[in-house]
Amino acid sequence: MWNLFRAEWTKTYKRPANIGLFLVTLGIILLGFLGMVGISLYEGMDSQFAEQIRQLTLFPTSLQVPLIVLSQLGSILAIVFMSNSIGAEYTNDTWKVLLPRRARRSDFIIIKVVICLLFMTVLIATSLILGALLGVLANVIVGGDISNMDQFSASGLFKSLVPIFLQLIVFSSITLLVTMASRSTVMGIVFGIVGNTIFSVAASLSKLAAKILPNLHISNLEANWLYDGEQKTMTLGMLEGMFGTQVSLTTSIIVVAAYIFGSIIFGILLFQRRDMAGQ
Repeated sequence: MWNLFRAEWTKTYKRPANIGLFLVTLGIILLGFLGMVGISLYEGMDSQFAEQIRQLTLFPTSLQVPLIVLSQLGSILAIVFMSNSIGAEYTNDTWKVLLPRRARRSDFIIIKVVICLLFMTVLIATSLILGALLGVLANVIVGGDISNMDQFSASGLFKSLVPIFLQLIVFSSITLLVTMASRSTVMGIVFGIVGNTIFSVAASLSKLAAKILPNLHISNLEANWLYDGEQKTMTLGMLEGMFGTQVSLTTSIIVVAAYIFGSIIFGILLFQRRDMAGQ
């Protein structure tokens, strides 16, 4: 298993698509900070906008920028990564060579999921570090304080990361199954992105779809874990209207877990029965 892990990780950091995901994500974060500093300089250091930027780029508030970027890109990052990870094996006929040498096919799928989580963890950690450093640099330029450690909470940061990881795990698991069924990187990406959009639209239009699909359940978990007071009440009230009823935290956990483990288990069962000859 360890040799398989090392081989998979080597393929992961050498794959051009994964390098692209890394650079695009970090590039968006960089552009966000450059835009804020640029507008501050244009408006003037004494402007209200510049003061807002000083507060936004003050550590740990500056971590909100990469967190927002990761939250918006989370499902797309997972879809592209997993589609390339699985699809490349069929495109390059890698599994036809490797499978006869190993007794347990499930190891290949489990390692794919583990590597995906590891890659995304490295990407998230790098994004947060970059956001913190850019925040310090931005405050040096606009003339503000660098940090206010009284506002930092490790538990708060962890809670902010949980919904992002949920998005990554859910959509990477679904994409794993779709890509394996179609044996195509393109189909995995197209279905993942289009499917994610359809999921969101269907959940907003149909109460039945909202209860079945994972999108609003992830939002329900996010509201229960992250929000407090009036914001939590308003968000849960909005979700209750979309669900058509009050949905408990336990129910959302079960639905999200069903998508994750169901997709992985079906993927393993499909892979166990698949003949790789000639594919």
